[in-house]
Amino acid sequence: MYSSGLWETNLDVLLAQVQGELLSRDGRITRIAPLRSVGDRLHLQVCLRYGDRPEFCLPLALPARTIREGDVGSLVSQILWAAEHGSRVAVVEPLESTRSFRVTA
Repeated sequence: MYSSGLWETNLDVLLAQVQGELLSRDGRITRIAPLRSVGDRLHLQVCLRYGDRPEFCLPLALPARTIREGDVGSLVSQILWAAEHGSRVAVVEPLESTRSFRVTA
């Protein structure tokens, strides 16, 4: 899990604000889930759903500076950019127990 002690801003409150803004701007995004902090980055997952397809999550690392500043607008922009570019990757049905990915753009 992540350690909010590394950040000057209350991370839970900030991520709730960011998630609220994301959900209102992009219907594909279902949630964001913080994983851990490493060095000057917060690693999280952006979870998306397209129509009736299963939800899938993209990994993303955000810079500590933006989080410390509490810059919701920058965080939302970075996550929307990642979601848009991540949507160009399609999950291909797993062959046996492995996952394969195909770039569609």
